[in-house]
Amino acid sequence: MELLRANLSRVRIPEPTNRIYKQECCISFDSPKSEGGLFIDMNTFIAFGKECVGWNFEKTGNPVYLHIRQTKKPVSEDRPLKKPTLLAI
Repeated sequence: MELLRANLSRVRIPEPTNRIYKQECCISFDSPKSEGGLFIDMNTFIAFGKECVGWNFEKTGNPVYLHIRQTKKPVSEDRPLKKPTLLAI
């Protein structure tokens, strides 16, 4: 938590006119559904994959990122199937 407080001055709050690139990595084709997810640079709002975030840190020196990862929710097989009871036209 202390590391975050020390670098809080580097974090920008996005305004309505700012674009936030959170669908895909700007270098590779990683997405939030990829294994490592995406890391959003909280100063430039550009997304980087797991392999590219180190490169961005070396270039900018900004250590604050937002990690976005999407996973599929497993569907339990013991739930009842919903079948229509009445068809009408």
